[in-house]
Amino acid sequence: MVDLLIIKDYLDAARRDEIFAELKLVSGGPATVYGKEKAGAVEPQVRKVTRLAVSPETRGRLMQQLLERKGQIEEHFGITLSECEEPQFLRYQAGDYFVAHQDGNTPLIFDQSRHRRVSVVIFLNSQSPEPAPDTYGGGDLVFHGPYHEPTFRLPVAAEPGTLVAFRAETTHEVVPVTHGERYTIVSWYR
Repeated sequence: MVDLLIIKDYLDAARRDEIFAELKLVSGGPATVYGKEKAGAVEPQVRKVTRLAVSPETRGRLMQQLLERKGQIEEHFGITLSECEEPQFLRYQAGDYFVAHQDGNTPLIFDQSRHRRVSVVIFLNSQSPEPAPDTYGGGDLVFHGPYHEPTFRLPVAAEPGTLVAFRAETTHEVVPVTHGERYTIVSWYR
């Protein structure tokens, strides 16, 4: 029902730990949302998460890695992609979330996100039912079924370093983080 491409160890342990260490040191601001009238607006009732400002080197290296995997992603989804958007480095703290939404490739969207074909999420740290260093609770990435299966929900709790790719028109959400901090990287192929 939900077409996912899961690449374990997309980031090897050394690279993942390097990015994770940088993210714990940098600052950022509220992440924005796209919408018909307010492209790039901060809407905390929709998306409450911090977008972190990483070094140009980190951003560039990750962008290069995403472009190197474009062929594998094209093959899996059976589509041709042109480019990849600059990745966003995110920190979800306790209480942060992103309501059910689609990232693009749908006639309901009229902004630049309509060109997105495939979304990717890269997980950087572990989920844990109990508080522990460098882990988080809650914060599941949950995929929703199509309109004819409105009760279908598929939570994905991936291991650190894993990339999860899915079609941009797939409805998904990040449920509220209950403890700790959830670190991920997101991007979109057009």
